[in-house]
Amino acid sequence: MLIHGATDNDLHPPLFGATQRSFGLFRGLARHHDVRVLCIVPNRTRKPREERVAEVTLLRRSAWYTSAAWRLERARLSPLFLASLAHSARARAFRDVLPGTADVCMADLPLAGVLESRPARLRVLHAHNVEYDHFREAGPTLLARGFWAERLRALEARAARGADLVVAASDEDAARFRALYAVAPEALTVIPNGFDETAVCPPAPAERARARAAIGIAPGEFACLFVGSDVPHNREALAAAVGHVMPPLAREGFKLLVVGSISRALEGRREPWLIVHPATPDLSRWLHAADAGLNPVTRGGGSNVKLATYLAAGLAAVSTPFGVRGYAPLVPLVTVAAIEQMAEAVRERPRGAAARGELPSPAIRAYAWGALGERLAAEFERRLGARAEPRAALADPARAGASARGRGARA
Repeated sequence: MLIHGATDNDLHPPLFGATQRSFGLFRGLARHHDVRVLCIVPNRTRKPREERVAEVTLLRRSAWYTSAAWRLERARLSPLFLASLAHSARARAFRDVLPGTADVCMADLPLAGVLESRPARLRVLHAHNVEYDHFREAGPTLLARGFWAERLRALEARAARGADLVVAASDEDAARFRALYAVAPEALTVIPNGFDETAVCPPAPAERARARAAIGIAPGEFACLFVGSDVPHNREALAAAVGHVMPPLAREGFKLLVVGSISRALEGRREPWLIVHPATPDLSRWLHAADAGLNPVTRGGGSNVKLATYLAAGLAAVSTPFGVRGYAPLVPLVTVAAIEQMAEAVRERPRGAAARGELPSPAIRAYAWGALGERLAAEFERRLGARAEPRAALADPARAGASARGRGARA
């Protein structure tokens, strides 16, 4: 199959939840199919207009108005999704970036106009959240916020009803698509969030010792890790960790590691139990050094990529009840506690698979991005009556040639 994708993020390197999900699924789809993804990026981006990574062809195109929309949101005048109106106006131009008639075209909500303008046998809306719910629960503070929420609802309704298939991140989100937009059950499929199996694994004892020494964690100290992007629901979760969870533990040999763009929220903080690091494409050192991963979220949408990542790295995971949404099969592996009880749960020094000298539970393997992408490919194949074939055997000689050229360029 030829699969076209469209997203308003630069997918590589995948630094936060949305890009990790998108790139992970496209990487899994590309194991057997030709995958080309349009990425709308800011003008300041200096990366190649075309790049091939993990068999996925990324086609970057800049849009000046995305920066303008971001500034307007920061000024609390209008939401970032306002850029989607400009995306829709340019949908035909974007269509020309993705050559050929695709078997599948899968777009995020801001690029849903591409689905309407582009011929494809299967048009797919990729939903990271129910965006209407997420905006109301954890969106930015804006003037006329209720007005903008209803505009978003109308935008999402049109995209969901116009797609042949909606890919939701959880059963809860799928239920909301049915309730809000009357999407038929047969037009929905659930692909949960996962982890990068090419980069995340439990450390060997020597790797763990090196990581802890490099970060400055002394023998006997218990390190909690919070990973996240700088979005409102993560800011609230981090505030809970810093304000309620850690202070009672500060003198008992506990440390908090905060990694990601969310670290901007801690600018100027100098507590001795706090170690902060900005966004990084390689989390391995931090995952190897930590004992437990914290997920103290109480709002948001979809599900939290960090939770699957913690478990795949062999960490103990401590989460609020809200933080385990979308991960029902993994709940037995998580210490679930409300914010008010989370300090006590951490004080028990829970031990993950790595600390026990074990491999992560087999249940987590199903959440590897590659496996989830293949699962999505099987859903596409079922709906199209297609059959997965080795990439070298793709029927279209032009596609096979493009694949061979991409492999040669990387060698």
